Amino acid sequence: MSMSDLSPRLAKRLGAGFDSTHTRSEEELLRLRTLARENQILLDTVLVGIVFVRDRMMLRCNRRFEELFGYAPHELDGRSTRVLYPDEAAFSLGGSPYPALAEGKTHQREQILVRKDGSPFWCRLYGRAMDPAHPHDGSVWLFEDVSERKAAEEANRQLLLHYRAIFENASAGIVFTRRGICETCNPQFAALFGYASPEAVTNQPASVLYRSSDDYCEMGRLAEPVLARGEPLDVEWQMRRADGALIWVRLHAQAVGGGDLSQGTIWIAEDISERRRAEQVLQQTLMEQEAILENASVGIVFLKDRVVQRCNRRFAELFGYAPGAVLGQTTRFIYASDEDFQRSGAEAYAFLARGQSHTREQHLVRRDGSRFWCRVTGRSVDLQRPGQESVWLAEDVTEQHAAREDLEARVQQRTAELADANRRLVQEIAEREQAESRVRHLANHDELSGLPNRRLLFDRLTLALALARRAGELVAVVFLDLDRFKTINDSLGHAVGDELLRSVAQRLAGVVREGDTVARLGGDEFVLVLPQLSAANHVVTVAEKVVETLSLPFHVHGHELHITASLGMALFPGDGDSPETLLRNADSAMYHAKEAGRDNYQFFASQMNVSAAMRLELENDLHHALQRDELFLEYQPRIDVQHGHMKGVEALVRWQHPRLGVLYPGRFIPLAEETGLITRLGEWVLHRACRQVLAWQQQGAEAFPVAVNLSPRQFRQHDIVERISAILTDTGVSAQLIELEITESTLMQHTDQTTELLLRLRAMGLSLAIDDFGIGYSNLSYLKRLPVAQLKIDQSFVRDLAVDPTNAAIVSTVATLANKLGLSVVAEGVETLEQLDLVRRCGCGQAQGFLFSRAVPAEQVLPMLTRDWLAAFDAVPLDMRL
Repeated sequence: MSMSDLSPRLAKRLGAGFDSTHTRSEEELLRLRTLARENQILLDTVLVGIVFVRDRMMLRCNRRFEELFGYAPHELDGRSTRVLYPDEAAFSLGGSPYPALAEGKTHQREQILVRKDGSPFWCRLYGRAMDPAHPHDGSVWLFEDVSERKAAEEANRQLLLHYRAIFENASAGIVFTRRGICETCNPQFAALFGYASPEAVTNQPASVLYRSSDDYCEMGRLAEPVLARGEPLDVEWQMRRADGALIWVRLHAQAVGGGDLSQGTIWIAEDISERRRAEQVLQQTLMEQEAILENASVGIVFLKDRVVQRCNRRFAELFGYAPGAVLGQTTRFIYASDEDFQRSGAEAYAFLARGQSHTREQHLVRRDGSRFWCRVTGRSVDLQRPGQESVWLAEDVTEQHAAREDLEARVQQRTAELADANRRLVQEIAEREQAESRVRHLANHDELSGLPNRRLLFDRLTLALALARRAGELVAVVFLDLDRFKTINDSLGHAVGDELLRSVAQRLAGVVREGDTVARLGGDEFVLVLPQLSAANHVVTVAEKVVETLSLPFHVHGHELHITASLGMALFPGDGDSPETLLRNADSAMYHAKEAGRDNYQFFASQMNVSAAMRLELENDLHHALQRDELFLEYQPRIDVQHGHMKGVEALVRWQHPRLGVLYPGRFIPLAEETGLITRLGEWVLHRACRQVLAWQQQGAEAFPVAVNLSPRQFRQHDIVERISAILTDTGVSAQLIELEITESTLMQHTDQTTELLLRLRAMGLSLAIDDFGIGYSNLSYLKRLPVAQLKIDQSFVRDLAVDPTNAAIVSTVATLANKLGLSVVAEGVETLEQLDLVRRCGCGQAQGFLFSRAVPAEQVLPMLTRDWLAAFDAVPLDMRL
């Protein structure tokens, strides 16, 4: 209710009631009484509190005012307005508008007042002087309880704060664009695209996030039709960060105004570079602001037998009529149907007939036919004749209805979203704590075995040495290296090798005492730290247990594996007083154990450091051997044991060391394998052998094949076929003149891939041979699957043919099977006539070894072509062939 609509009229009409002129006619007195009764009814019917104040004393108020503050009827008459304020400061503030009222102005404010029971509540006040010309006559005030609206406003403010918090702390990047410009984004979006802050993105054209202008336009052609239909867009796109790096991003877009793109678009971005194939649930945060009407409009109408007698301007406007246009009409015009009109009347007047007020909310109709929610409150004007005359208040609550329903839905939605966000936050914290714990563990432990790593080993060894100095005790450092582990790793694969290392670690941990340390340095190297020893023989006991436990077979991925270890031991204080010195000396002792035949343990001696230094020096020299052209080839003939002529030669590498003289492969090939030089070395051998084949052909020699060894590392190169083809092309040598020898253990690894690779090599015209056959892990049934032409039986079988019937049976079986498969068989390491006779009887067609010739320089090879290699041997009696 507007103060300007009600207060002057009430003041004027009430003032008229106090005219005591005795000359009025009886008819005039009756009119005045009726007017006063109507005014009092009006005051008691309205939903706002009304009070007349003079000198801040309450002269008169309506019942709503008394109910508003919790007082009984007339209890406030004549009392100071101080009782309405919570304290003196508020009371003093309440007196500030009176000078303005004296000037004829209307005052309005919202303030916290108190009820009789002391409870505070928010109240909206309207004040106006009853007669500005006579301000001392007092003022009239309207009071309206706005606590619910204030609570709703606070709830909305909190909701907006929650929205903002979600926007700022969302795990996904969010940006709002309009007309191709990034207007705002959250920190996660800026970080996703490599910008220092959201401000660095603001006002940037969205095209800077794309790979090119064409790419940006392509996204526009894809997104615009979808967004214009009001539909969401969900797409994965490659985009560009601020530093130029490209990232894959999953984008979820939605036009803010349905299909009206001019209102802007919200984009949610998630980096999916590391897991593009994985789908994640995208978040969509709707940032909407809603306004709640602050001033409720109230219409007032007087009815008699449901016919409009009088109404205020707001009532007419509420239903779309001009002031005065509804006078004399029944209220049927505000209902959608006769049924609604009859039903509402029967319901309402049942209350009015009992002298009760009636309030309801229902759909009513405006003049243009539109419907709206309206709250109506009515009561009888004359309780003696209830139901005939009544006064009604009408308030449009359509927006409140919609806002309440929408708010409830949004609160439920946001509550669910916040609960989900909290759950994910708890999960992220748990995952982060788990990751940090794992990082701390990995900083001090080997990831493969779980044993202490080098860092933790040094810490424990340093502590053990400090305690040993104080207590006068011994500390042992045992350096352990697995023998021939590389063969298992290369032949059976890294998965088997890794599992074997884990099993070794478990066994070592089971041998030592609680308080001892078992660490893994990397590869197949382990270190044991044994503190608090009183005598050196204690470490011998541990070393023997280690050798014994590792001698038992390991069962890994269906393979039964047998391994040994070489152990080197150094003692504090005799062999060193620092962790570095003890480890270095134990390492030297370990190499001494390997040189002593492996599968044993050795204590450190000072001379071992000399050997270790020499080995390191040799390793350094090997890095320069190729550049200095210190390598050369020699060739060992392969002889046909039935006819006595040379079938081919095998190229063997030698090293002309500048200080040590000629070194054979056993001295430097293991070093080349360890350092990775074996790949370059193998390619050099093949290239040099091909060049030598050309040189022999230029001398007019009859063509014969040259065998070249391929190391396991070479064979595992993904482009080995291309590398070999490039060498053949570069030298111009026919592939039919080159034989590639590959060890059995190498071929048995990943047999399907190996077979495919061998087929490609054979398709080039190369001949393939299995070297060192019999010492690996092969099954003879694999032979028919491999496209090889030759088997070379390892010399370990040939060496003991005369004394070990088992070896003879193995060689005979292999040769028989190979011959049936159409493979030639070469016996390696033939050094005596007896061995030659035996390999011929076993079915070997060719032989190679010192009995015929050592490896010789290239210039000595051609004369071997015409030599009868068996002529001299056949003349020797059998009993002389020992």
